[in-house]
Amino acid sequence: MSTKKIGILFGMENTFPPALVEKINSLQAGVTAEFVKIGGIRMDEPKKYDVIVDRISQDIPFYRAYLKKRRPAGNDRDQ
Repeated sequence: MSTKKIGILFGMENTFPPALVEKINSLQAGVTAEFVKIGGIRMDEPKKYDVIVDRISQDIPFYRAYLKKRRPAGNDRDQ
């Protein structure tokens, strides 16, 4: 069974996102979590995450565009 990866995309908050990542990673259920790192990206790059928990895109248009691009690619990270 392959490990699924959850990305947490957030802004200035500093309590919920780290606690969520710690909790998910402590479950040892074939799922890992980490903070999403977005910098200079190519829109055709392979997906890094199976799911992204979004806590900031309502405020940052760039993140909205990134998430819209990721959504239609489906659930397979290799697409």
